[in-house]
Amino acid sequence: MANTASGTVGGSVVQGRDFTAPVTVTSHPGDQVTISGEFQAPVVGKQEIHHDHGAAPRALAGLPVLPAGFAGREEVLGRLLAVLDPSAGVGVGVVVSAVAGMGGVGKSTLAAAADHQARARGWFSATVPVDLRGHSAEGAPMGAGEALETVLRLLGVAAIHIPPTVEERAALYRSRLEEVAAERGGPVLVVADNARDRAQVHWLLPGVGGHRLLVTSRYRLVTLGAAIIDLDVLAPEAAVEVLRVELRTANPADGRADDADGLARLAAACGGLPLALQITAALLVRSRSLRPGRLAERLTDTATRLTRLDDGERTLRATFDLSHQQLSPQQARVFALLALNPGPDISTPAAAALADLAEDDAAEVLLELADAHLLREDPQSGRWSMHDLVAAYAHHHLHTQTETDPAAADYQDQARTRLFAHYIALADAADDHLRALPGDEVPEVFAGREEALAWLDAERPNLIATTITAQATGHTTTAIRLPLLLAYYLDWRRYFDDQITLSTIARDTAHHTGDHHREARAWNNLGTALRQVRRFDEAIHAHQQARTLHQEVGDRHREATAWNNLGLALRQVRRFDEAIHACEQARTLHQEVGDRHREATAWNNLGLALRQVRRFDEAIHAHEHARNLFREVGDRHGEAMAWNNLGLALQASGQVREAVAAAEHAVALYTETGDAHRSADAQNLLDELRRTNDT
Repeated sequence: MANTASGTVGGSVVQGRDFTAPVTVTSHPGDQVTISGEFQAPVVGKQEIHHDHGAAPRALAGLPVLPAGFAGREEVLGRLLAVLDPSAGVGVGVVVSAVAGMGGVGKSTLAAAADHQARARGWFSATVPVDLRGHSAEGAPMGAGEALETVLRLLGVAAIHIPPTVEERAALYRSRLEEVAAERGGPVLVVADNARDRAQVHWLLPGVGGHRLLVTSRYRLVTLGAAIIDLDVLAPEAAVEVLRVELRTANPADGRADDADGLARLAAACGGLPLALQITAALLVRSRSLRPGRLAERLTDTATRLTRLDDGERTLRATFDLSHQQLSPQQARVFALLALNPGPDISTPAAAALADLAEDDAAEVLLELADAHLLREDPQSGRWSMHDLVAAYAHHHLHTQTETDPAAADYQDQARTRLFAHYIALADAADDHLRALPGDEVPEVFAGREEALAWLDAERPNLIATTITAQATGHTTTAIRLPLLLAYYLDWRRYFDDQITLSTIARDTAHHTGDHHREARAWNNLGTALRQVRRFDEAIHAHQQARTLHQEVGDRHREATAWNNLGLALRQVRRFDEAIHACEQARTLHQEVGDRHREATAWNNLGLALRQVRRFDEAIHAHEHARNLFREVGDRHGEAMAWNNLGLALQASGQVREAVAAAEHAVALYTETGDAHRSADAQNLLDELRRTNDT
């Protein structure tokens, strides 16, 4: 492991998919099988301090269990398994696609069935699922880089070890598959659900070793070079069996399961579409007096039963209408408002804010909507989501309201404002927890730092989508404040692409509204993220813009932060004299405003630049000064970095014994603060110094 000098910087979040959604998988070109079947804190700048978060959790136990009514897919399942068999030698995957891009046909259910049978046969030691959100009404589709990052985390790669570029992530992904296969004794099945296009999944091709990639999609993805399975709607007999099994699962004594004629008519009215069958079965279970034939009659009106396949949700409009007609006014109101949440899922507190309800009341309504199969709850996280077709139906109701009620647009905007205020308030509190030093008061919204981090992790997709939606809908305060509140978190978790996206939105919105204070802060955050992805020239420009704007508005404190970050970016392109000047400016300004903590950061970064030009005595002095200041303000992690960098400067000057002592302090403090990555680097330095000292 290479010795690493650690510097600090100053400077200013899946839609769940039910198993009636789309599927894709891949193999080598030429192998093709075709088969039918969502109070700003007074923080000055952002201190960039890298952290390791330990090993990422693994989710390798396979896909969820199949619905009770899974039926009629035996032939297509057999063909899918034939291609997935690692010993078949037909490539690395399969594409399961719906005819004409139809949604709700059961592609994901088929993928789950294949996963269960393949695992039962001992083909795969692990299954890694990822939702690509390619055809989701809520939340932006994943890019290739985000998809790779998600899979790497599920495979146990810590955030600190995930490289910035798609190419590097793909290489690490293939290597990690081999490691997991060696650890668990068999190849890995990767299931990438709901892909939009080839670009999302190309980099997920696993390479050699018997691994398979199964990607769900509404499109055939013929350019992927994959075996393709076109999945059609269920045959009449299989559709009837789905209804019969659903009824008997709910109540083995339900006589309606023997109503062959009524079930056949109902299956025909559903067009054999699995999702429609599941929802109508739920309606029967809920209304014990409702006969299948009578329900089928309600679905025969062609004016409401839109079955054209050019629009995924239109096939289900009649079914959704039947569910919607049975909702109470409050349930219908909450159902429509949920479509305003910009992200892929929603928590109960956020839904309560959106609907202006007490949390307990909101939870009850959400459970009722889940019973109607219009909403799904993740039992582990307690979060709620809609299938994309159901979400599109909810959006349809929002649109209908604005057409029929002149006051509806204002009412919806008020609900959106409440939701955005909820997200800002909790993001503000979480940010305070992340930035807090020992002795600092923090909001009681969260029990501690880990709880704040967990909330941010869960809400990240919603918070990102909220920022984008806020800019598009004229909620300028949210579009500016939320990125600033998320800056520290996104850097901590190394979500640099998200940081670039949100900082750009905040910068542009602040500029257009004349908020030059926050525009400067956004420029600074943007520069920090750009530097992390090695776009150094752009980073330098961003920090120069931040510095100049802070000077113009007279904010000396944040001007110092911008100087400090500029120094780090300049050092990356070996403009060492300019970097030294920038760090000296930062140090002096922090001294003038009395910010001892950020002064320590500037001293630390100054020492790094001085060592690069072999001014070792000055570098040693700078790191010693940084160490003392970090200790004074109680920043143990910052003190560890100063000790580590002091060790490097002492080593460069030939003072090996003193360097050993410095490295020992660094290892101890990094271990104490839980930074395993830097602790390992410091231990590596210590081992090298001890070997040198022994000789």
